[in-house]
Amino acid sequence: MQINQNRPLARKSVNLSANVDLINRVRSEKGNLSALLEKSMIEFLSERQLAKWKEESRASFDSYNSMIEERGLLTEDIGLLL
Repeated sequence: MQINQNRPLARKSVNLSANVDLINRVRSEKGNLSALLEKSMIEFLSERQLAKWKEESRASFDSYNSMIEERGLLTEDIGLLL
């Protein structure tokens, strides 16, 4: 998932609860909690987007796999090994 870094993004303060030990350990390592949260949200949304794409493409994958099972790999027809 891409975020446009060329324009300033709106920010919103939110209240969260998290494991106190983790918060203290991140802070002791000079970690930026907001940046970590944003990175985690981007990764979460990217994973969801990929899962959605896979589900939407399942019929195509199944069709292709069936064709391979019936006819073999396309490269076999022209004598190429990849």
